[in-house]
Parts: sequence; structure tokens; C-alpha cells
Amino acid sequence: MGPMGTEVTITELKSRLSTYLRAVRNGGEILVKDRETPIARIVSCKPERRRVATIPAAKSHKDIDRLPFFRPANLKPGDVDEALRWVRQDRAVRG
Repeated sequence: MGPMGTEVTITELKSRLSTYLRAVRNGGEILVKDRETPIARIVSCKPERRRVATIPAAKSHKDIDRLPFFRPANLKPGDVDEALRWVRQDRAVRG
């Protein structure tokens, strides 16, 4: 296995379980084998941290401001806010 992985037999795992679980807690990985056949992999339950990548904008703010905006027919300023208030009140009543 790789640098963070360890291969053990069932007998070895049973005799040193706490040691192997400590290694898993610290980011290790255990491959359990029955003789030479892999039967299980023990890994940490902690979610892996993933980095968030920043992607540069494809368009500038000025270009975005020039994009055409089509307002649905008969939609007046404030209509969307009123609809959101109605939905929130309905959710509060329903629970």
C-alpha cells in the first residue's frame, strides 16, 4: 500500500486493534486481508478537507451590466419580495 496505508491480517488486526485504529484516526488507512485476499479497508470517518478554488470571472462587471434583462410580463418592482414573504409565512404556518 501507499505511505499512509498498512496491510494487516485478521489475526494481526485483532491483536493490535487499538494501535491500528489510532493510526486511522491520524489519517492512515488499513487494508485487512484474509490470508492474501483483501476483504476490508478501514478509513477515517472524518470528511476530507477540500480546497476551494477561485476561478477568475469570464466577464467584467461592466460587461454583465450590459447584458439584456427580460422582465416577465406584468412583473412590477416588489412583486418578487411579496412572493417570498408569502412563501416564508406559509412555511412558518406549516412548520
